[in-house]
Amino acid sequence: MGATMITGLALLAIGATAYPHRPAACDSVFAGYQCQPEISHFWGQYSPFFSVPSDISADIPAHCSVTFASVLSRHGARDPTASKTAAYNATIQQIHKSVRNYTGPYAFLANYSYTLGADQLTLFGENEMINSGIKFYDRYEDLASKLTPFIRSSGEARVVESAQNWTQGFHAAKVSDRGARPHGDSAYPYSILAIFEDAGVNNTLNHGLCTVFENGPDGDIAAAAQKTWSNIFAAPIRKRLNADLGANLTITQTIYMMDLCPFNTVASPTGAISPFCALFTEQEWHQYGYYE
Repeated sequence: MGATMITGLALLAIGATAYPHRPAACDSVFAGYQCQPEISHFWGQYSPFFSVPSDISADIPAHCSVTFASVLSRHGARDPTASKTAAYNATIQQIHKSVRNYTGPYAFLANYSYTLGADQLTLFGENEMINSGIKFYDRYEDLASKLTPFIRSSGEARVVESAQNWTQGFHAAKVSDRGARPHGDSAYPYSILAIFEDAGVNNTLNHGLCTVFENGPDGDIAAAAQKTWSNIFAAPIRKRLNADLGANLTITQTIYMMDLCPFNTVASPTGAISPFCALFTEQEWHQYGYYE
């Protein structure tokens, strides 16, 4: 899927500041996205980054030092894929053609137009990766202050741009660190090794290289399990939506309506929770999390 990169990231012309849009108070560099965590932490791969509490100390043991640090990262928050954005748009158009009165939590749909793009990082996703670079530098400051990061990325545009934004955060943290030696960061902008995912290219960031799995009997196991679970958890949601709206949505379109919650949330530069999210209960979001 071209969704990963190794080690550093940052650049992208988004203005002189690392924060062109002020993040929500519940979103921070170190804790990540904590806005309505009872639902937003259950959006599967669509959830913005959030830090998970642990009882294991992250402190370095006495008499030890860090000599190497590596991070494997997914790209930042993005628009839907091209095929999904077409399907989501068609679902919204179907609702607008079928529904005459929008009441209660559905009232926002009366003036909602589908404007999401396809495959690209959102502004929120750019900031997400800038924050990641800052956090990485802070965590490994003693090592990072002395070295230039090596960054490897798969070739997809949103992944390369994620890497660039990560380096912007790393660089910003380094130049503000008065203890860095030498002071400043003359190596910036850092080189990014982009490895494409074309046939025959040995790219360990491309899961498609594992053909034994991709083409084997377990290659469709996830899709089969999702179909089984969607028919269980989404059926009563579909019944409620159709009773409330009269839009004759399918099980698949019911899940699309849930998808529009995280995608519209990360389409907001500040990560403001989308009104789509209020159409479903906390329990339903937990079921959705299991589905994803």
